Formats: sequence, structure tokens, C-alpha cells
Amino acid sequence: MPTSSFRQIRSTLSNLRLKTKLQLSFVLIGLFTIVLTGWQAFENARNAIESLTFDRLTSIRETKKRQIESYVQQVRNQVIMLADDRTITEGVETLTAAYRTNRSHQSQNDILPAPGQSGNHPEADNSYRMKLSALDSILQNYLRRFGYEDILLADASEGDIIYSVRRKADFATNLVTGAYSQTNLASIFHEVVNSHDREFARLVDFSPYPPSSFAPAAFVLSPIYNVKKIVGVIIIQLSSTAINRVMTSDNNWRDEGLGETGETYIVGSDFRLRTDSRFFIQEPDAYFQRLLRIGTDSAVVREIRRQHTSILLQSVRTEGTLNAMKGSTDTRIISDYRGIPVVSSYTPLKIADVHWVMLAEIDVHEAFGSAFALRERLILLGFVILFLAAVAGVFISRTISRPILSLAGVAKEFGRGDLAHRSDLIGNDEIGRLASAFNSMAEKIEQKTEQLEAEIAERTRAEGEVLTSQERLRNLSAHLQTVREEERKGISREIHDELGQALTTLKLNLTLLQSEIEPENAIAHNQIKLMLQLVDTTIKSVKRLITSLRPLLLDDLGLTVAIEWQIDEFQERTAIPCEISIAPDTIIVDPERSIAVFRILQETLTNIARHSGASSSSVFLGAKNGELELCVRDNGKGITVEELNDPKSFGLIGIRERAYYWGGRVDIAGSPGEGTTVTVHIPLQKEKFYD
Repeated sequence: MPTSSFRQIRSTLSNLRLKTKLQLSFVLIGLFTIVLTGWQAFENARNAIESLTFDRLTSIRETKKRQIESYVQQVRNQVIMLADDRTITEGVETLTAAYRTNRSHQSQNDILPAPGQSGNHPEADNSYRMKLSALDSILQNYLRRFGYEDILLADASEGDIIYSVRRKADFATNLVTGAYSQTNLASIFHEVVNSHDREFARLVDFSPYPPSSFAPAAFVLSPIYNVKKIVGVIIIQLSSTAINRVMTSDNNWRDEGLGETGETYIVGSDFRLRTDSRFFIQEPDAYFQRLLRIGTDSAVVREIRRQHTSILLQSVRTEGTLNAMKGSTDTRIISDYRGIPVVSSYTPLKIADVHWVMLAEIDVHEAFGSAFALRERLILLGFVILFLAAVAGVFISRTISRPILSLAGVAKEFGRGDLAHRSDLIGNDEIGRLASAFNSMAEKIEQKTEQLEAEIAERTRAEGEVLTSQERLRNLSAHLQTVREEERKGISREIHDELGQALTTLKLNLTLLQSEIEPENAIAHNQIKLMLQLVDTTIKSVKRLITSLRPLLLDDLGLTVAIEWQIDEFQERTAIPCEISIAPDTIIVDPERSIAVFRILQETLTNIARHSGASSSSVFLGAKNGELELCVRDNGKGITVEELNDPKSFGLIGIRERAYYWGGRVDIAGSPGEGTTVTVHIPLQKEKFYD
């Protein structure tokens, strides 16, 4: 779940009232209990039913598997036994001779007259009729007793079908050159004739058989030997009805334990049915509608209707048939050929000559019907329990929430400032003890509040006095700075105007005096010369003193020229290179701010010379966005945090106070071994921060 959604849910829950939370808690606890126990009960029941269903289907599958394998083996044994019967052997030889003698006859009955039928044929004597009658009796008895579709006898040498119990269209035809030489029966005939094995029996898989109106037909063939010579082939045409009877237990699926939707069926290597679908037999219309709904070709559905069978027509390419064709045996839940979830138990059949698989299936909804019914009952029971839990939650939540809400109301009034408000004591339970504790707390809070209010009033008064004192000190400091600058300016002007003029006049008079003294008076000339040198030295000292007190350049030519002069003087005095950058070239600043910025620069350069140990420095002066910016960098040892916070760092304090006086700010940053940067921002138009 996204974090935002979780937070939203948590916020919603936290905003619910206590009564609602309690009711919701009861419902959730009941719901959790129902879901957990119900799910566990349902899963246990479902697993038990699934295990029983799997075991039952596996048992049915194995039973049907043995029945079908036994049935096919029984047919093999019977056809081998019939082929070895002397009556069959003699009958084949007699019929073969009669067939060849009477080949020109047009009527089959003329070729092979039925027993008791008279004719003008030389073969139709008592011996012939007795052999034919015995042969016919045996084969008809087998046909009737074991439910075969037909029993045929074929001449081994030429492939003529010389006998048929049913006398269908394939009787008296040739399996090699006749009309049905392309059938599945004819394709195996030569293999049987050339087998050279008296007990050879070959099963031919189901395929459409023209003589049976293209209905599915399967055959079992075996050679007939007279001593060591093969004289014919006996062919048993299996009846799909007989196999269906085995697979459906004569349509008694319920008696087999398959309920209303269970079935067992066989699928061949072409993934088509070899037995009829239960749903085709039981409810053909619903079966056809289901096939059309899942996309089965309508032509296939019409053909199933026409032939009245789904054998060889219904495709069954499911997970079960695919696995069984690969040799797997298992029981699992899959989708069957109708697209419906079923419990399917599949296995390959061990029948020689064909690749058949058997499946026993039952619809999931029926197999787990009792589990689903249990789930519905559990759901119904769950709603009943939830209702009871909700009722209990309402009752209990009211019992708990009422005193809490009452206490909350008192606390609310208390929070509004009514410190004299107290809670009514309700019972001796936890909530009653909570109310008592609240009243005790309220008493103490009321007392402490009175004390605190008195302390706050005293502290507020003291803080006001401290702030007033600080403001006065700042005003005094600013006033002293201003007075000092004015005094410096006045002293500088007086020295310049009075002392400077006096020294200049003195020098001029000395020069005039020197010109009037005789050249021969060398002593006087030397004395005047020394006096002139002293006057020049004094004039320089006066100029330096005037500049220290108040640079005339600052007043006469402005801040930028004064800063350039100060940088030159700094480099000359300290031999530390200093790069200067001013942008724009001309910055107009009022005299008051100019002297503040100039003094900050002087103090910063003094710190570089005294403390940084730098070998180079740089100064930037700029004006941007209504602010004057001064940035001074050096590559010295770097200022430390302790030095920045040292209360005796009067130079730094002075820098900050001068900037603060004009509403500016100062940033000082240093890194060990990488130097220090002092950045000052002063508004160009803003009024003074204080007067």
C-alpha cells in the first residue's frame, strides 16, 4: 500500500470517536475470528473432500482401466481361440473353395447359401451345409454373447471376404482390390497375413468405416492356420456400444460414484474420443449448445447429430490428455473439453497396437459441492456473529464512552482556562480513578499556573528591561561611532586648515629667509635646510594623521577611490598582494554608508595583516538588487569558530555593529588552511536600523 494511502487511513481512524472505535474494534475482531476460523474450516473440509474425490476418481479410473484392458485382451484371446478352432479352419477352406467356384454368381446368397437352403450347386451337399451351419452357429453365438458388431472371414491368399455374420456391404468384397481397400481394416490385412505367428492378434484403432455408414469401427484380426499354412484371417468388428457400456456401466454413472457430472472416457492418439461423452448421451441438446458456445465448428456438431455419436468427432485436447499421451498418470483440477473446471484423473492405457488414454472426470462444482455449501453456511453464520458483535460493541462502547466523554468535557473546559472546573467521580473502576487523578492534577496545575503566571510576569518585565538596556547600549555605541567620526572629521579639518597652513607658511618663510641670507654664511644655510627637512617631515606626519583620522579622498572623491587608495596603502605597508574588483565601476553611496563600509574594510585588512598569515588577498565591491556588497578574502590559516565567538574580538564586533546600524548583515566563514571570507551586505536606500 502506498505511504500516502496508509497515512490517510491512519488519519481517518485517528479522527474517529472513541465509541466508534470500540464498535469498529468489536466488529473487526469478530470479522477476523470468523474469517480465520471459517477459512481454516473451509480449507480443511475442501482438502479432505479433494483428497476423497481424487482417491475416488483414481479408483474409478483404475477400475475402468483394468476393465477396458481386460476387455481388449479378452477379444484378442477370443479371436486367437476362434482362429485355432478346427471348425473355423475347415469352414474357411470350404467357403474359400465355394467362393472361388461360384465367383461368377451375382448374388451373395448364391455364392454362400445359408444353411438349409437348397440349390443346384455341387457344393451344396450335406457335408457343405453341415460345415457352414456349424461355422455360422459358432460365430453367431460369439456375436450375440459378446456384443460384437460383426465377425468376418477373409481368404488369406487373395483377400476376399468370404463370410460375414451381418452380411453387410463389405461381404463378398476384396480387401486388396475391392471398394474398401483403403479402409483401416484393409491396411492391416497384409500385416496379419505376413505375421507367421499362429497366436498373432492385431487391434485396429477406430476410424470411419464405409460399410457401417461411416460409423466408427475398430477391428481385431488374427490369422487362421491349417497346420502350418495360413488359409484365412478372422476379423472381429468391435462395437462402440460394448466399449461404451464398459465405460458408462450401462449409463449408470451415479451407481459408479460419478454423481451428476462425472464420466470416464477414452481418447486416442489423434486427441479424439473413442467412447461417447456422457453429456452427449444424457443431455444432447445442452451438450451441443455448450460445444457451440466454446467455439466448436458447427459442422462437427452437425456430424455428431447425424451419426448419433461423438466418437472420432469430439476433440479432447486438454491438459489431462496431453500429459497422459506423454505417459503421465495423475489426478488434478483442469478444464475439460467443454471448458468447465473438472477434477480429472488420467492415465495411459496399456493396450498394444493403439495409443489410448483414459480419463475419469467430475465437475468441480459437484465434487466440492459440500465444501461450497459449508462455505455458504459459514458466511451466513459469520453475518450472524458480526451482527451480535456489533450489538455487543454498541452496548459496551456506550458503557465505556459515557464516563470518558463526561471527563473529556471537563478537560475541555479546563483547557479553555476554567481551572476551577472539576470532574464528577463516577464509580471506582479505572475511569473513576482516572477522574480522581484528573481532579488532583487540576488542583496542582491551578497552583502551579498561578506561580508560573507570577514568574512569567516578572521574567517579562526583566526581559523588557534587558532589551531596553541592549537597545540603549546599541544606540550609545552607534552614537559614539558617529561622534567619533565627527570628531575625527573635525580634528582632521582643523589640523589640515590650521596646522597644515601654519606648517606651509613656516616652510615658505624659511625658504624666503634662506634666500636672503648671504651665501657665505654656510652655517645659517645648513640650519635652515635642516629646519625645512623637519618641516617636510612634519607635514607628511600631519597628512598621515589627517588620513588616519578621516581620508579626504572619501569625502572629496567617493567610496570607490578611497577603497582603491586603501588597498594600495595596505599592499605598500604589508607587502601582501591584494586584488581589487569593483562592479559597476562607479558606485554612488551616501557619505554615512561610505564611512561605515570604509571602516569595515580597514578593520578587515587590519585583521588580515595581524592574524591571518596570508600571502594574498582579494577585495570585491559591488552594488546589486538595492544592496552594497563588500567581500574580502584571504588565503591564510582561516578563522575558527572559537575566534568568531570570542567576546573579546572587538574588531569583529565593530564590523557587525557598523553593518547592523544600517540594517545590513555580515557573514564570516573560514576553513583551516584555506583562508577566511568576510562578506558584508548593506542596503543602499534603507533607513538606519536605529537612531
